[in-house]
Amino acid sequence: MTLNFNGNTSTMTTSRSFTYSYSTVYVTSTTYKVDGDYVATSSHPFTAWLLKNGTALAVEIGQHNDTGAQAASDVQTYFGGFASVQGFLQEQSLYSNLFRSNGTSLVTIGSQTFTVTNYVAVSLPETIQLCNGEADTLTFYNLSEGTPSGSTVELPTYANIAASTSSGKHFAFTVQITAFTVA
Repeated sequence: MTLNFNGNTSTMTTSRSFTYSYSTVYVTSTTYKVDGDYVATSSHPFTAWLLKNGTALAVEIGQHNDTGAQAASDVQTYFGGFASVQGFLQEQSLYSNLFRSNGTSLVTIGSQTFTVTNYVAVSLPETIQLCNGEADTLTFYNLSEGTPSGSTVELPTYANIAASTSSGKHFAFTVQITAFTVA
């Protein structure tokens, strides 16, 4: 599958636009090989080898091949758009009583038109206690996901989320898939 994300993120002190692109090179019974590019102020092409459980085996950036903890850190950086949305999808699953479907809609991305389910917070602001003892307080939450024709993967197509953390940080981001290919 090939994914292209465009988005914006901001904190109290910075704001930036970004693009993430990912393309699956191959899939084995245990591993994905993914080529990608992260563009904020400049292009950062990379190749990642990931276990299907999400563990980073290696990430190659330029002439460097990172493994272990550095590869995991690279994945958080270079898969940021996708990882952020996946993280909120996991929270949505864990805290299902805090979110509700706001209906469905049709989206067209490239040549594909398919149905997505739109999710919102039941009430705002909404504080979520995290496993590490911290808390995120959501102040805005819209997320859409659906399964494109020919795929079995539920794909997050849009997220617009704002929150503050218990450590006093504020963030907001919008991420939208602008293109994909089902392989």
